[in-house]
Amino acid sequence: MINNNQTMKILITGSAGFVGKNLFNYLKKEHEVYGISRRAGETTTHQCDITKRDDLMQVLNLINPDLIVHSAALTFVDYCQEHKDETWTTNVDGTLNLVKWSFLNKKKIIYISTDYVYAGEKGNYSEESETKPVNIYGETKLAAEKIISILPNFLILRPTVIFGYDPGGSNFFMQLLRLKEKKELKKIVDDQISNPIDVLVLCEYIKLSIEKNISGVFNATGPETVDRFVFANLIASIFNIDNNLLQKVKTSELGQKALRPMNNGSTSTKLRSVLNYKCPSLRESLENHKKIMESDKIKNLN
Repeated sequence: MINNNQTMKILITGSAGFVGKNLFNYLKKEHEVYGISRRAGETTTHQCDITKRDDLMQVLNLINPDLIVHSAALTFVDYCQEHKDETWTTNVDGTLNLVKWSFLNKKKIIYISTDYVYAGEKGNYSEESETKPVNIYGETKLAAEKIISILPNFLILRPTVIFGYDPGGSNFFMQLLRLKEKKELKKIVDDQISNPIDVLVLCEYIKLSIEKNISGVFNATGPETVDRFVFANLIASIFNIDNNLLQKVKTSELGQKALRPMNNGSTSTKLRSVLNYKCPSLRESLENHKKIMESDKIKNLN
């Protein structure tokens, strides 16, 4: 049983990834945090592949966490489409390994899923909407959700288009920032609609979810439904990027290997209501990341 009034021992899978490392640093102020990843890094305390069952069991038994936050996954959608077996092994079999240990040891898992479990046909998706993924990535994440739900105590969060300052990273926000240096055109679709979520807001969602010990399935997206081109122009306006470098295109022009859920707007009012949390706007989140970047530059100068 989780006692949310005391310091907990929390294990984050995929701790070297974008979400994992942000969450590690976010939670370590109040909890004893461990990170496992195939990659070494400042936020990886134990190098481990979740698909290697014996190795994983050894690490889990050694750490014996009170709670697991499972963010490890193959997430590059086109790569997943062309590497089905590898994607299934990582996203589904790896999850099953974690669930087996958690079930036997009566532990809770918070699973970072995706809004790609929806078909993207009608928008305004809620937790009660039908799940109907259109690509391998979404299929494996939904299959993992079903495995997670075997546990007596679990939390499934469905974010999308997770963005934020990440030196060397490749999230949508960071791709656009690099345009200032490259001065080259970037094709941005105007027909993929979603609710982008600030990585720091996602971390706050998870932190509050731990404190309130909530369970179930929740959309964990941002408050504003926008297409990628509108979002890109907002980023450009705040970070002084020449919006002439943003070339508006349709998804059909990109020749992507995997289908995308197109009209995938979602509502996460259920989660914010349970957490009693007022989510910042996209503009407020981006302005906050601008301050973080400026602070980082000052630190690097000293």
